[in-house]
Amino acid sequence: WGKREELKAAAFSSAPLPGWAALTGGLALLLVGRSQEVLAVETFAAIPILAGVVLLFAGWRALRILAFPIGLMMFAVPMPGWFMDALTIPLKSMVSDVVTRLLYRLGFPIAQNGVVIMIGPYQLLVKDACSGMNSIFALSAIGVIYIHMMQYASRLRNLLILLAILPITVAANFIRVTGLVLIAYYFGSAAIEGIIHDVTGVALFAVSFALVILFDGLLAVIFAAAARAWRMAKAAS
Repeated sequence: WGKREELKAAAFSSAPLPGWAALTGGLALLLVGRSQEVLAVETFAAIPILAGVVLLFAGWRALRILAFPIGLMMFAVPMPGWFMDALTIPLKSMVSDVVTRLLYRLGFPIAQNGVVIMIGPYQLLVKDACSGMNSIFALSAIGVIYIHMMQYASRLRNLLILLAILPITVAANFIRVTGLVLIAYYFGSAAIEGIIHDVTGVALFAVSFALVILFDGLLAVIFAAAARAWRMAKAAS
C-alpha cells in the first residue's frame, strides 16, 4: 500500500524466465514442506512464490519496488527447532547465571542449578520464553520497519540501530527476570504466574523498543555533532 504510487508510475515488463523459475521453485518448496510437515520450509515457500508472480506479471521493476515488503516476510518464517535450541539454551543459562550472581552480591539467599534459580524457599525455572529470543526476533522485525520508515541516508546509522537491538533486548530481559525473581521472593512463586508474567513480557518489549528509539536519538546528536565538526575542519583548512 505504501508503494502504490511507485507502482502506478512504474513501467512494467514481464520477466517470464526468472518468474517461472522462482514460482516453480517456490511451489516445489511448498510441496516438500507440506508433505514432510516442515513448517519452516512451507512458510518460506511463500517468498519465492510471490517474487515469481510479481516477475511474471510486472517484471524486475515491480519486484524492486516490492522487495522490502516481500523480504520482510522472512521474519514470519519460524526458525527450525535445532536452531532455536542452539540460541535459547545459552541465553537461558546466561540469564540465570547473571541474575543469580547479581542478587547474591546484593545479599539475597539465592543459588542456581543450571537454569533453575533457588531463592528463599522457592525454585524457579527459567523457561524458553525467559531467554528473550522471541523479543529479539520481534524487535528485529519492528526495527527493520522503523529504519525503512525513517529513510535515513546513512547506512552506518541504520546498521548501528540494528546492532543495538540485541544488547538492548538482552539487557531488558535481565531486568525482567530479576524483577520476577524478586517478586517470587517477596510475594511467593504464585505471584509471578499468569497476568504478572504476561504483563512483564509486554513491558519488556515496549521498554526495549523505547530504548531503540532513544538510541536512535543519541545517534542523531552524535551524527549532527560529527557533521558540524567536519564542516568546521573543512572550513578551517
